[in-house]
Amino acid sequence: MTIELAGLHIEVDKKKIKNIHLAVYPPDGRVRIACPEGVNDETIRLYLVSKLSWIKRQQKMLQGKYRESPRQFLNRESHYFLGKKYMLKVVEEGPPQVTLVIKTS
Repeated sequence: MTIELAGLHIEVDKKKIKNIHLAVYPPDGRVRIACPEGVNDETIRLYLVSKLSWIKRQQKMLQGKYRESPRQFLNRESHYFLGKKYMLKVVEEGPPQVTLVIKTS
């Protein structure tokens, strides 16, 4: 379900939880609210109206953040995997595949 409020499209997810969870996701500032199944739509709308300034602030902060440039998959290009930085080595033979090789000293 989606609610439109002040020009924002807010994704609503009703599920078996006790509290309301509001989140703004990078990189584009998508807004999602998760709430208990028994909460009616008008209560959700009122809650969102009360949090509108917070949502706008979060979206503005996300717009100012540095984003990593799109990857081109060239030799010696750096990529992150599980929080660690690795250098890419491109080998053009055989079927496409990705292999992680960790060299130990």
